[in-house]
Amino acid sequence: MKQPMRYSRNSAGVTLTELLVSLVVIATILIPILNFFNSTLRQNNQDRELTKIRFLAEEELERIISLPYNDASLDALGNSSGKTDFYERGQYIVKTNVVLIDPETGEIPERYPYNKIDDTFLKRVIISAAKQDKLGGQVDLVYLKSP
Repeated sequence: MKQPMRYSRNSAGVTLTELLVSLVVIATILIPILNFFNSTLRQNNQDRELTKIRFLAEEELERIISLPYNDASLDALGNSSGKTDFYERGQYIVKTNVVLIDPETGEIPERYPYNKIDDTFLKRVIISAAKQDKLGGQVDLVYLKSP
């Protein structure tokens, strides 16, 4: 006659307590790994946005470099705070500020010229580009244009 099978504690399989302990151990290991991937993905997105912003600023800088010194869009005469222009490019804003600078002192002159005949200064062009929602950072480029 066959004897009924007896289960010993060692051969009964996994208990609920062992299962819960193993789940806690696995979760403890996986959570930091998932957080690392999440932060890496977030950093990649921020870097991509900053690259787009830098590209827009550099594109505007190239446009400014190609203009002649006396171009009307670079006219900052009669105003010691210079001339500021804004334009939108999709969800980005590009700001261009032109100020006359005395080449000897490197400062804004005390006697600011009001006509092109008296303009013998450098033009400091500051280009700022940023996303409208302020996420992704801001890029500022400075260029000195001489007559």
